[in-house]
Amino acid sequence: MDENRGGPGSDRDPEREQWLLDWLTAAQLPRFNRKGTLRVVRRCGLGAWLSGVEPGLLAAARDRAQDQWAAMRRQGIQALVMGHRGYPFGLSQVPDAPWILFVKGQVETLHRTRPVAVVGTRRSSVAGGLAVEGVLDGMSGLDWTLISGMADGIDARAHRAALERGVPTVACLAHGLHSVHPRTNAALAERILEAGGCWVSEYRLGIPPSKYTFPARNRIIAGLAQAVVVVESNDPGGSLITARLAQDYDRRVFALAPSWGAESMKGNARLIQDHVAELLHMPEDLAVAMGWKTEGEACREAGVDDPLLSVLHPYVPKGFDAIVAACEGDRNSVRSGLLEAELRGEVRAWPGDQFTRTVR
Repeated sequence: MDENRGGPGSDRDPEREQWLLDWLTAAQLPRFNRKGTLRVVRRCGLGAWLSGVEPGLLAAARDRAQDQWAAMRRQGIQALVMGHRGYPFGLSQVPDAPWILFVKGQVETLHRTRPVAVVGTRRSSVAGGLAVEGVLDGMSGLDWTLISGMADGIDARAHRAALERGVPTVACLAHGLHSVHPRTNAALAERILEAGGCWVSEYRLGIPPSKYTFPARNRIIAGLAQAVVVVESNDPGGSLITARLAQDYDRRVFALAPSWGAESMKGNARLIQDHVAELLHMPEDLAVAMGWKTEGEACREAGVDDPLLSVLHPYVPKGFDAIVAACEGDRNSVRSGLLEAELRGEVRAWPGDQFTRTVR
């Protein structure tokens, strides 16, 4: 199988199609799903493993696989096979990536620039919902892609906010693509397809959601993303699983600043305390941290027009010498400007001749 970083391509790939048919066949066999079987298959190969199956049982499984493949075509579902054209490159670098990724909608969405996962609790607060809006507004002006899990709460809010802003979105589902769970999000899921986004899953048609499929789904969210943002999470919570997986996969992980005493954000505090996540104070911090915007650009978008204030961060103190260098001004005028801004309440001075911009 050839490694390919590009998009899905339209040419037929007989080897890929044969591998897909073999996988769908194997998935019909009970012992294929037993613990340890996949390790054996990885070692000996899928075709070799199937050759050891009783012929009558294999023929029946092959017929069911053909029926399922036909159903996939009727429903517009594509199958991306690892190592072949179209499989997302980022996900292919994950050690436990699925062999097959089923996709409904625009496969090209999986290859767009700057994929960011926005996740959180199903029992989101009003503040958490507003924070989702803020995170997306901080990415305004950028070409990027939102990834989330289509669950109630923060996930659904993130998908809706992306659609409202024209941001392509990928919904990672924990079951086959024959339906959407929960059903209350079915209309939202259809809007994603209509807007040029897609649904993805490692599960074949007919597989229902379970307590095991949701944690497994989280590794796909983490694997597809360059960065994972935890908006609001309990401790324990599914978003913490996604965040820790993302850390294992060498992705950047961010968590919104937890509100004092907020039960729904204890997971945020845990991720920050354990050095899993970087702290996000302001909506524009994500784009700046990822290197997609400069601090000056973020300040201008946030309405900070003063050149002196634009070089200051709201939460990370900057030394006087660094401010002078960033402003490219003389020391006396910068010192005078800082003093005047401090008197207006726009700048705060810290020990060590360091300064931050005041957040209003």
